[in-house]
Amino acid sequence: MEHNMILENELIEDDCHIKCKRYLISLFGESAAEYFLSPSSCSKEIPSWFSQLKDDMKDHTSAVTLWDAMRQRSALILQESNTEPSMEITNEIVRRVTDWKTLKKQDHLMHLAGVKYMFRRAQRNQAISALLLHHNPLFDYMINNGLN
Repeated sequence: MEHNMILENELIEDDCHIKCKRYLISLFGESAAEYFLSPSSCSKEIPSWFSQLKDDMKDHTSAVTLWDAMRQRSALILQESNTEPSMEITNEIVRRVTDWKTLKKQDHLMHLAGVKYMFRRAQRNQAISALLLHHNPLFDYMINNGLN
């Protein structure tokens, strides 16, 4: 029983894989589909600064010295990143904030336009209902049942 379920699951997975592959091929072509479907075989390179650090330590490599050297490098990177931003970066930030405020204002105006439209439609529907009721009054059940 359990063996049958395993085989059935494998068949479902294979079918799903084939369908996904066909779909990717139809979207991107054969080579791009293979790129997405094949497992990544890229080798992870050791950063050059780390290789240099290990070479400088030579045989004195220990966890403590390695940790201290990496901590010093991190502190140096943080110091460099805490410098004043360039005028170009500042202008880009100002531009993005301005764009965001403009988009926010446009969104609000579109929302208001939608609310106004709904209000006008409600008023129109109310006027149509009043007109229909005026020309076609509701049937009075009390009169026809002789209760008056």
